[in-house]
Parts: sequence; C-alpha cells; structure tokens
Amino acid sequence: MTNELLYNERELLVQVSASNEIAFRQLFNTYRGKLYAYILKITESKETAEDTVHDVFLKLWTSRDRLPEIQNLNAYLYRMAHNQAYNGLRRMAKETLVMAELERGTGYESSDPNDKLIRKEVRQFIHDAINRLTPQQKEVFRMSREEGLKQEEIALRLNISIFTVKKHLTDGLNHLRKEISDSYGTHAAALYIMYCLAF
Repeated sequence: MTNELLYNERELLVQVSASNEIAFRQLFNTYRGKLYAYILKITESKETAEDTVHDVFLKLWTSRDRLPEIQNLNAYLYRMAHNQAYNGLRRMAKETLVMAELERGTGYESSDPNDKLIRKEVRQFIHDAINRLTPQQKEVFRMSREEGLKQEEIALRLNISIFTVKKHLTDGLNHLRKEISDSYGTHAAALYIMYCLAF
C-alpha cells in the first residue's frame, strides 16, 4: 500500500471517528464486497456472510472513537470478520447442542473434545438458568420436570392451588425461554418450551 493510500485511509478513519456518516459509507462500500466473499468462503452461507458483514461494520461504528489507533485497517477488518464468523459458528454449534441436550432421547454423544466442552457449557447454562428462577418456580419446575409429577400432584404436595402451580410453571418457562433465546437463538428456546410442556 502506497503512502498516499495509507494517508487517505487514515484520514478516512479520523473522519469516521468524528461520526462522519459519508466517510463511514465510503469505508463500508470499499470493504463490504471483500469481507462478504471472505466470510462466504468460510461459512458457505450467503445469509451468514451478509449478517456477519453488517455486524462487523456495526461494531466498527459503535467503537469508532478508537479507529484512529488502527495501523492496518485491512488486517483489522479481516480479523474482525473472522472472529465474528467464528463466534457465529460457535453459537450455531451451541444451539444445536442445546436442542440435542433438551431432546435427550437421541443418545447422541460426540467424541469430539470441542463438542464435549460446549455440551458441558450448555448443561451448566441450563442448570444456572434454572437456579435463577424464584424459589417457588424452581421447586414447581423441579417437581414437574425431575420427578415427573402432574400439576394436581404438585398442588397437593405443596398445598397450593393448581392455578398457582400453572402460574409458577408459566412464569418459570417464560424466564428460561428468554434466557435461552438471548444466548442461543429462538429455535432452541421454542424447542425447550415444547420439551418442558410435554411433561
């Protein structure tokens, strides 16, 4: 890269750091196609590549005050895109394992150390999410899911109404669904709710 190009690029970064949207659009138009092609090669998904590129530039804009510190913008953007794509693939892997973990009937157990590590993380996440329920929700949920008790049986054992049991289950499931959706995506959350309601 020539000194003139380096100067122009650095000047562009300074302008973007000052919230110049025209400069940011110029930056976006310059690198969008290259990053898209790079991510498409990694993920083999047009949708993922497009989303990743948008995420990269969104992060670039939200941290624009640090842009003048960048010495090599090309390398910086490619590294950002690579990390974003990797995190996206890891998230998808986690979501797949969340669904497999919640189905629990497949008997699937990968021998891949990375899968085992993610599965352990997923199990811990589910355990922690359940522990963040209120004491009443957690107790009703445990009796329903772990002991397999019907709502009428839970109501009798805890000396509360069936309406209260249903409310604790509903509120607890809504809380868990939100936590799972925020971390692993809506498909995993939807499956989790179906799985829980089946018991």
